[in-house]
Amino acid sequence: MSHQPPHPAGKQSTCMEMLQAILDGDATPEQQAQFKEHMEVCMPCYKEYNLEMVIKELLKAKCCGECAPPELIERIKSQVGSKSSS
Repeated sequence: MSHQPPHPAGKQSTCMEMLQAILDGDATPEQQAQFKEHMEVCMPCYKEYNLEMVIKELLKAKCCGECAPPELIERIKSQVGSKSSS
């Protein structure tokens, strides 16, 4: 019995793009169904999906829907701006 790689050449990037669309809520129900079928035979995609979902749920639980304080936002923007102009 031979084991074929789950992703033919070039297909892995397509899978990761679809995963991002699903996680972002941009995938159609048909795309979601196709990816779910794919995950049943592709362990790397299954693991990646589950990891991303756990991270997403953890962030949602820890952030409590609160926004960052305005001072923190400005400090981050200024640090990012100073690094990009270097």
